[in-house]
Amino acid sequence: MLVRISTAFLIATVALPAVAAPRADLSVRHSPALDKELAGTVAGKPVDCISLPRVRSSMTLSNPDTIIYRIGRTRYVNQPAGGCNLRSDPIIVSQPPSTRLCRGDIISLVDRSSRFPVGSCGLGSFVPYTPAK
Repeated sequence: MLVRISTAFLIATVALPAVAAPRADLSVRHSPALDKELAGTVAGKPVDCISLPRVRSSMTLSNPDTIIYRIGRTRYVNQPAGGCNLRSDPIIVSQPPSTRLCRGDIISLVDRSSRFPVGSCGLGSFVPYTPAK
């Protein structure tokens, strides 16, 4: 019985890495729209903060809830912790305590037509995507 368990354990240990190979962007939930936006890029190691004055543009995707911040040629993908209702394409208002936007910072969502607040979300880690070489 001990040999049988050891063999099964050995097979599982050797086969598992081949089946579940680690990816740099494992923390990002993908969708066809996100894959299209990130085509031709490579994920880097997630970072906790980005420089807000350097952000040139941002966009939202609603499935899954994703905010993409563009700094130069790098796109930082953020999927707010616990989700966020970005389906109605709200205005994102951030009031960070410094010039950096960081994981855990709270962003407010404002309805585009009524200008009323519609919620808030806590940001997750920022996964950088740079052009593939």
